[in-house]
Amino acid sequence: MTTAAISRSDFWLRFSHSKNAVIGAIIVTIVTLAAIFAPVLAPQDPGKVSILFTWEPPGDRYTLGADALGRDVLSRLVWGARVSLLVAFSVLSITLVIGVTLGMIAAWSRGWPDSLIMRTVDVVFAFPEVIIALLIAAVLGPGTLTVIVALSMVWWPGIARMTRSLVLSLREELFVEAAVACGTPPWKIMWKHFLPNIISPLIVRASIGVGFIIMAEATLSFLGIGVQEPMPTWGGMIRDGLPELRSDPHLALAASASLGITMIGFNLLGDGLRDVLDPKGAR
Repeated sequence: MTTAAISRSDFWLRFSHSKNAVIGAIIVTIVTLAAIFAPVLAPQDPGKVSILFTWEPPGDRYTLGADALGRDVLSRLVWGARVSLLVAFSVLSITLVIGVTLGMIAAWSRGWPDSLIMRTVDVVFAFPEVIIALLIAAVLGPGTLTVIVALSMVWWPGIARMTRSLVLSLREELFVEAAVACGTPPWKIMWKHFLPNIISPLIVRASIGVGFIIMAEATLSFLGIGVQEPMPTWGGMIRDGLPELRSDPHLALAASASLGITMIGFNLLGDGLRDVLDPKGAR
């Protein structure tokens, strides 16, 4: 049993009338398709070095120019999208599983489990994500795994706190009390009654969160503790292009634009979904 929910037909009707949701969905779809079909869309091997064409400006040979090693910027942008989304969705999957599970346990159990989980959340929140990434990098070494582990450690507490708050508001609902009175096991109450009622705000949080995770991944790559060469990343491309920003701005500008547009797309999608999934109606 659930509280008031939006029907599928109402969802698509509201979605189609939400400018933010539609624009965000278009941007996210384009970026996602580019990432999925990177091997087909990339004009060249993103790691192919051509010393004769270093810092080649945009033109017929290289649509968006070449970098310091003569590598095709467009190809690296497309493959960079794949890396960014791979990291973002990996982090999102981990944080949702951990955060939602611990958040529901904390809200249901109260007592010492609640205190332990929420104190852990407070401790994690006390450290900036870059500091956590540096500590993990010292143990694991820089790389994709480091980024995923570091960002997962940073992001799950927010999901756990949000889930706990949502579940606490549901505990006193009649359908929950009825389930308890019938002897329904706690895990079944969480799965059948709590989760369906908190899925909408979690979807909104996840949609907006993807953009910020991508930005965080780019930041770590920019600092040199994220995804390493030869895998192209937008953060690494911005870092490589900054020294030549005045004379050859195409590398840094192309990567910055890709990062910015992707973040805007996910934020617009999240804002639109927030309006669409509001049971009281879109704002």
